[in-house]
Amino acid sequence: MSEQKISMTKRRTYLVQMFYRYLLMNNDVNYIKQDILDETQEKLDVETTLIANNIAEKLSDLKKEIIKHLSANWKWDRIPTYIQSILIIGAYEIIFTPTPKAVTINELVNLVKENEVDFDYKFVNACLDKVIKL
Repeated sequence: MSEQKISMTKRRTYLVQMFYRYLLMNNDVNYIKQDILDETQEKLDVETTLIANNIAEKLSDLKKEIIKHLSANWKWDRIPTYIQSILIIGAYEIIFTPTPKAVTINELVNLVKENEVDFDYKFVNACLDKVIKL
């Protein structure tokens, strides 16, 4: 297990990639937790591992939170899987961490711009902006 501290930006990128893979393969929580454990042995630090497990535990609730903020024109299944992953990581960070919402949204919008260039990043911005801290 890596004891090296990683940046928040790198952590977000890892988490988005991990949950993209889980969503793409429609994995259940038990599979996700085992995969996180396997990933931990290779490249994840302790904090990223804890966050990934927390997201896995709350995955269903996070999806529900995002879905309730979608406009009538959008259904969860219409959203590209990579964008779903970004929305899940963003919703988790906004609701459960002290990171300022603007920082979270800005960094995740940048991931959309870098990796999903054909998708309107404003959708992600608008959706995450509706999520509020608990």
